[in-house]
Amino acid sequence: MNFYLKLAWRNNLRNKRRTGLAALAVGLGLAALIFTDALSVGMLSGIVDTATGTFMGQAQVHRRGFKDTMDADLFVAEGPALLARLAADPLVARAAPRTVSFAMIASPSNSASVLLYGLEPAAERGVSRLDRALKAGEYLAGDAATIVIGAALASTLEVEIGDKVVLTAAAAGGGDLAQAMFRVGGILDTGSRAMDSNLAFVRLAKAQELLNLGGNFHEIAVAFHSIDHAENAALPFWTEYGAGGNEAQGWPQLVPELGAARGMSAFGIFITAVILSGIVALGITNTLFMSLYERMFEFGVLRAVGTRPARMALMIVSEAAVLALLSAAVGMAIGWLASQLTGIYGLDYTGVDFAGVTILEPIRPKFRPLQYWLYPACLFLFTLLVSLYPALYAARMNPIKAMRKSL
Repeated sequence: MNFYLKLAWRNNLRNKRRTGLAALAVGLGLAALIFTDALSVGMLSGIVDTATGTFMGQAQVHRRGFKDTMDADLFVAEGPALLARLAADPLVARAAPRTVSFAMIASPSNSASVLLYGLEPAAERGVSRLDRALKAGEYLAGDAATIVIGAALASTLEVEIGDKVVLTAAAAGGGDLAQAMFRVGGILDTGSRAMDSNLAFVRLAKAQELLNLGGNFHEIAVAFHSIDHAENAALPFWTEYGAGGNEAQGWPQLVPELGAARGMSAFGIFITAVILSGIVALGITNTLFMSLYERMFEFGVLRAVGTRPARMALMIVSEAAVLALLSAAVGMAIGWLASQLTGIYGLDYTGVDFAGVTILEPIRPKFRPLQYWLYPACLFLFTLLVSLYPALYAARMNPIKAMRKSL
C-alpha cells in the first residue's frame, strides 16, 4: 500500500496546477461546511446564553399551571423547603426565588401594564445578569420601596431616578387589588426592547407583602454548574423537583423556539454538506478522468504487461485518497482561518430578534472538535466512493485501444 500511495503522490504532482485547483475547489467546500457549522453553533450558543443568563435562568420551577394563568395563588408548593434542597443539590450552582404578577404602574404623566418581579438581589447575581444592565441609579439598593425599570418603560412613564410611581396588582387569597408607592431607584438597558418596556423589579419581601404571599413565591430560577444539564431530559432532577404539584423545566421547554432554531441550523448544515458532496463528486471525478486520459498509453502498457485490473483500480483510488487528504488539509486551514478572523470582531446583529430572543452581542464562530475530524473524514470517505467509477473504468479498459491513444 505504501508503494501505491507514493506513486499516487507523484502522479498528482505531474500536473500541479490541476491538482492544486481541484484541492482548492474541494477544500473551499469543506471550509464552507466548517465555517457554517462554527457560525451556527456560535450563534445558537450566544442566543442560549443571552436567553438564560440575562434573566430567565437555565431552568425554572413553578406551580403546575402558573405560567398559563399567572394566578397569584399558584405559588410554588413548599417553596422554602424546595429552595433549600436546590441549594444543596450538587447539580445546581445557584437558585433564586421570585414572585411574578401582572401589575399596573402609574406615574403623574402616564401609566403602563408590566410584569412585576420580586427579587432577592444577592441570589439573582448567581442566576441572571440584570445588575450588569444598569444604566442609571442602583440595583435594588437602599430603601425597600425601590423599583427598577427598563429604559423604554421609564421613557413611557416620563420618570427618572428618584421619581415616584404607584403599582397596582391583584393579591393572593381572593384577588383583591393592592397598591403601593415606589421610588425609581434604577433604570436598566438590557438591549431587549421587550424587557426594557414590560418588566419591573422590586425586592422580594416587598413584593410578597404587596401580593399577600407571606413567605411564598411563584418561581425559582436555577443555574446549573453545566448548562448541558438543562438539556438532559433524562436527569432525575425534573421529576424530583416537579413533584407535589410543581413543574421543573429547562430552557428548551421554556423557550421552545430555540429548539426549532437548532433544527433549522442542522438543516442548513445538511444543505451545505449536500453542496459539498456535489463539488467533491464533480471535482474529483473530473480530475481523475483527466489524469487517466492523459496517461492512457501508460495504462495500456501496464495492462499489456500483465497488471491485474484490481491493481489498476487501486492506483486510481490511491490518487483519489491523496487528493482527498490535500483537499481536507486546505479546507481545514481555510475554515480555521475564516473562523478566527470572523471571531475577532464577530458579526454584528445586536438588537435583532431571533427565535424570540434579542441578540445582544456580536455572533462569533464556536469551535467543535467534530468540525476538524468528522467533516474531513466524511470528505475522505466520500472521495474514495466517488473514485470507484474512474477506477472501474481503468480496470476494464482494453489495453490495445488504450495504447493507441497518444497525446
